[in-house]
Amino acid sequence: MLDVILDYIKKILKARLFPVSLIFVILFSILVHRLFQLQIVEGPAIAEETLLRDTRNREMKSTRGNIYDKNGKILASNVLSYSVMLEDSSAITSNDQRNAIILQLINIIEKNGGTLDNEFYIIQNESGEFEFTITGSALTRFKENAYAYIELTEKEINATANEVFDFLKDGTGNNYTRMFGISDDYSVEEALKIMSVRYALFCNYPKHLQITVASNVNDEIVAEVLEERANLPGVEISKQTQRHYYDSVYFAHILGYTGLINADELESHDDGSNYYNYTDVIGKSGLEKEYESYLSGKKGSEIVAVNSANKVIDVIDRIDPVAGSDIYLTIDSDIQRDIYHIIEKELASILIDKIRPNMDYGTKGESSSNILTPIYEVYFALINNNIININRLNNSDATDLEKKVYNKYTDLLFDVFNELDYLLKEGNTISNDKAGDMEEYLDYFYKTLDNQGLLIDDLPTDDPIYKDYHNGKISLSKFIYHGLANNWIDISKLEVADEYHSVGELYDKLIKYVKDILKYDDNFNKKIYRSLVFTYKLAGSEICLLLFDQGVLEYNENDINRLDNGVISSYQFMLNKLKSLEITPAMLALDPFSASVVVNDVNSGKVVAMVTYPSYDNNKMANKVDTPYFNMLRNNKTDPFINRPVQQRVAPGSIYKMVSAVTALEEGVVTPYEKIRDLGVFDKILPAAKCHVHPRSHGSVNIVDAIKVSCNYYFYEAAYRLSIDSTGQYNDQLGLSKIAKYASLFGLDKPSGVELPEYNPIISTKDPIRSAIGQGTNDYTAAQLSKYISTIATKGVSYDLTLLNKIVDKDGQVLLNNNTEPTQVLSDIKPSTWSSIQEGMYSVVNTSGGSVYNSGLYKDLGFTVAGKTGTSQIRLTVPNNALFLSYAPYENPEISVVTIIPNGHTSGNAAELTRDIYNLYYNPQMRVEIVESDVTLPENDINAFSD
Repeated sequence: MLDVILDYIKKILKARLFPVSLIFVILFSILVHRLFQLQIVEGPAIAEETLLRDTRNREMKSTRGNIYDKNGKILASNVLSYSVMLEDSSAITSNDQRNAIILQLINIIEKNGGTLDNEFYIIQNESGEFEFTITGSALTRFKENAYAYIELTEKEINATANEVFDFLKDGTGNNYTRMFGISDDYSVEEALKIMSVRYALFCNYPKHLQITVASNVNDEIVAEVLEERANLPGVEISKQTQRHYYDSVYFAHILGYTGLINADELESHDDGSNYYNYTDVIGKSGLEKEYESYLSGKKGSEIVAVNSANKVIDVIDRIDPVAGSDIYLTIDSDIQRDIYHIIEKELASILIDKIRPNMDYGTKGESSSNILTPIYEVYFALINNNIININRLNNSDATDLEKKVYNKYTDLLFDVFNELDYLLKEGNTISNDKAGDMEEYLDYFYKTLDNQGLLIDDLPTDDPIYKDYHNGKISLSKFIYHGLANNWIDISKLEVADEYHSVGELYDKLIKYVKDILKYDDNFNKKIYRSLVFTYKLAGSEICLLLFDQGVLEYNENDINRLDNGVISSYQFMLNKLKSLEITPAMLALDPFSASVVVNDVNSGKVVAMVTYPSYDNNKMANKVDTPYFNMLRNNKTDPFINRPVQQRVAPGSIYKMVSAVTALEEGVVTPYEKIRDLGVFDKILPAAKCHVHPRSHGSVNIVDAIKVSCNYYFYEAAYRLSIDSTGQYNDQLGLSKIAKYASLFGLDKPSGVELPEYNPIISTKDPIRSAIGQGTNDYTAAQLSKYISTIATKGVSYDLTLLNKIVDKDGQVLLNNNTEPTQVLSDIKPSTWSSIQEGMYSVVNTSGGSVYNSGLYKDLGFTVAGKTGTSQIRLTVPNNALFLSYAPYENPEISVVTIIPNGHTSGNAAELTRDIYNLYYNPQMRVEIVESDVTLPENDINAFSD
């Protein structure tokens, strides 16, 4: 058997195929061994090595610090959200591919209810023309970025929006590289959206950083982007934090808001370290901006290894970000919030008191003492302030009432245009002021010529035709015809090319061009609606019912039926809605619609409340701007972006008399006990000045009584004496300089010190007689007046105002504790002077004859208030400003309150509002009664407060 086997083996070995077979076996064995080594032994390591593609530096954003009130209540924090990010991926090799991917991404975002974050400054208007949304240095910076030149050529500086659009769309940039290469196959709307994202990528530096395309996106967007990720190279979903503000309306102007950094901000933050980039969120305004360096924290970084699918497979190095520090304010958020509501109630109360069911304007134009508001102004205000949206009236889904109102508008518009055609006919001689009801339309036609840049900048104002038109001697048609003949009008927009046209032909084209603009001009169209309201063609009941149709008022079948059936008049309906604050003063923008209040700790300068009305929701401005909301605010007649306590100056009126009193006493021109007789008319200077009670008289008063009854004549005489020089001559500059000296001691020559952008104060530079009673050119903010009254309360110890209590890092360590110190102590002012001033202010509120005392507003408070009223006149066609400065308790001052109601009619209204603030502060058990009760008519006697 063994022999057989050996013979068989020998036979195989002698076979010709044996060497070949042996080679195959050896090779196969080697292959198996190698595969085992690669896949089993070294598989994981080799797989990682094979997949490794690149390393990347990644920035890690820090978490922004929180903001708290003085009691630790949170005012601003961060919430987790998802964002769509995009990087300039090397996997994309052409403009066409990149643009297609971007549009696909945009469509995913928008169809699922998202919006783009990227700011782009070119839009297409309703006329189909491109226009810039920015001006000035911001526009220059945009063009520098677009053309990628620091120094622009003259052509680039003057480039139109259309030219910049064309350049970015398909122009040639530096080094002869094409720009975005956006195909003509895309619509203009699509091209602008693609361009906004491409522009953000183009400006991004360093280039490897991602940009945020859309932030705070919903789950549907996240899911679809992840699903389509293979088709969207460079796109990622990232977890980020969004800024959130609590009770935002009450703190918007103090806190400000955050947002993506823009080019100007990037330049202003550039310290050479390239710390900030286009992906960063920074404080845009308010304390968010002021304390950016504390709140923002410190960014981290990591170096990661990524594979060919862009997946992170290893973290090579990491520096963790440092969270921002927390800011604690001096503000009491409960008091801040409640004061806002008290202001709104007081303004509504004044409006209700002044609205009449007819066309009665009161003393408007003759005196500012008792100006009234016809109900028809209220109806039109709802249209004029865009509460009723006139652009909705002709929508396909418009209600029957909306269609009815729109038809009334089109009928009158047709008539107005026909009348304009007649009045603008060549050779017409009717001047604007002789055109009756058409005067305002002709004036607006001229204004449109100017606003649209059709009139040249340097019109020859000495030309006889120019003079005659502006003096009402010739018609607008003659002016325009003459202007065309003399090249006063830029005809380049009339699409006349180089063809020859007679003046008459150009005239016809110009009239048509402007009329086409007017059709889409909301301000012009509102004039049509105003005419409808004031000619009773658009009924008050229709205006009221439109509020329900457009969702301004919550649907109420009972109210609607009562209006429809005439059970309630539209006048009474509107008053009821004001009383319930379903319609607010901010919505109407009728005087008075605004107010400022500053409550200050007189012993530290720490602000307890700084309230501006009206306000806005800064959540809709933070992170990314809610464009429709922003446009609504921008077009609102109340200017809600203004931080009134620091950015609205008013003439102080009689509250300035304490400055004049200190000046007169310290300069020795009066004594505390000297009496000056009020003669009514002060005629030692011309023009003569009158006391506000003339032809009545205050009689003979000393300085305490002069403050108590706010006797203008007393302070006229004091200012006159201050202006007498050593030769016995009247010198107005001498008097002004003395008053200014003491105004400066009270801090009225500089901002209050509060950590917000503030207008500089203005100390009067003319007419010392009237300047002594707060007129002249005196102009101050509420914050500056707060510092002034607080200095009086402390008898000369002056503090800068501050909103900052402390700054604490994330480990609880106090980085900054704001222990305020006096900025000035007026130790040179005599104690008797302080006593006279404070006694005078005490008497205003607490003794018989004092204007506030006579009203009974401050009876039985349980504490003593000292104060001074002020009523400053603006002009005869608008109500006076109402002011009240005060502090309490009188015996041991703790807080001061400054209340300013622009166009508030009388200082009594400011005093009434201030009374409620003191009750809120010292009698918190009265909060429900003060804040949540119905709006009632003013309690004060108006005539007693017109000082």
